[in-house]
Amino acid sequence: MRIAVTARSRYYACVAAVHPFLPGPFARQGGSVDDTDVLTEWVTRQRWFAGKSHEPRLRILDVQPVPGAHRYLLMDDAGAVPALYQVPLALVATPSRADAVVCQTADGYLVDATRHPEFTVSLLASMGVDVARVTGSRVLSAEQSNTSIVFEEDGEPTIILKLFRTLHHGENPDVTVQRVLSDAGSPYVPAFRGSVDADWPDTGRDAGVAHGTLGFAQDFLPGVRDGWDVALESARDRRDFTQAARDLGIALAAVHGALGASLETVDAGPDEVAAVGVTWRQRLAVAAAEVPAVAERIAAIDAVYAAALERAWPRLQRIHGDLHLGQVLAVPTGGWRVVDFEGEPLRPMHERAIPDLPPRDVAGMLRSFDYASAVGGGDDSGDWAADCRDAFVDAYAGAEGSVALDGLLLKALVLDKAVYESIYEARNRPDWLPVPLAGIDSALA
Repeated sequence: MRIAVTARSRYYACVAAVHPFLPGPFARQGGSVDDTDVLTEWVTRQRWFAGKSHEPRLRILDVQPVPGAHRYLLMDDAGAVPALYQVPLALVATPSRADAVVCQTADGYLVDATRHPEFTVSLLASMGVDVARVTGSRVLSAEQSNTSIVFEEDGEPTIILKLFRTLHHGENPDVTVQRVLSDAGSPYVPAFRGSVDADWPDTGRDAGVAHGTLGFAQDFLPGVRDGWDVALESARDRRDFTQAARDLGIALAAVHGALGASLETVDAGPDEVAAVGVTWRQRLAVAAAEVPAVAERIAAIDAVYAAALERAWPRLQRIHGDLHLGQVLAVPTGGWRVVDFEGEPLRPMHERAIPDLPPRDVAGMLRSFDYASAVGGGDDSGDWAADCRDAFVDAYAGAEGSVALDGLLLKALVLDKAVYESIYEARNRPDWLPVPLAGIDSALA
């Protein structure tokens, strides 16, 4: 339980944040309530804070001076897995936005530095980007787990910088994959501009130091629309979406082909196949325990899993890993751009870099069509989703770069995704539970 903060202690806590090397209870690694309570109150209200399911216990791991700000690295030790957050803060005379203010001091306002141009422009420059023509920047409001900053050059938005809020040791896969695809000349991702890393204390490592990615920059694509919004509008109006689905299949095949040619691939040997089977069945057991309708279907689902584990699998490689309609952008001139290759933000980097099954991305998009159909509604929405699925799979299978699709393996991956969705919906949106349950029945049929 956090201790209530008086006005006096709130003031001194904020002063301590501005001057992190004060002695006594305000020492940067002291971990006292006075030292962190103000930061805790502000951090836990942010959309990117992932520990909302527990009472946070934040401590200041490190404070790093940077141009125009201090980069605070805050460790939350209270969750099932400790999480490290990047929180850049700046001292300004007048804040640009009230919601960016952490607290007020005698010297000004302590604010979120992602809205402070001196910090953001210097961060962009540290990535090797020429900032001579930068005339302004703004933070995108729709971001969830990270913070994205759009920069204007000569008044036009041209660059977008993603600041990772949760940090891990190792290069972020969003950087690895987007850089590789950009270097390969892929037209299906925004052009990569640069990235920046940092060190921080880590007593769990032999060297006592961890090294990881703070953020990266790429081309900003003006006029693009979120793929989910485009598909949902089409499903709601019962408009044909099959050509867009075909284009998505072609884009995904090209992305898989470029990643398979540029990064490590491995055979799906007995150990790898067995490990996937364990994951499938563990997830199914959780779903069966929490969702009675899944328990009623457990034998049929497990039979598909057993058969898929006996099939010949394609080579494992880097994939998107969390592909759905919200991870693609429709460009005004036609076609798609694939984004957000970060994977699950709280998973360790080494796990996110493990080669995986390319058909997993196919399964993710198939489930996304079903969700768009269900949310969009309409009497013939089921046919809308089926038409999209058929067009997408046919286009992927026939496109350059695609990986062979075994029907039984793909069915197992679709089922695993729907089983995961059933757990999520039962816990968070019970009214949506019929969507993954219908997906399970469709796959089993």
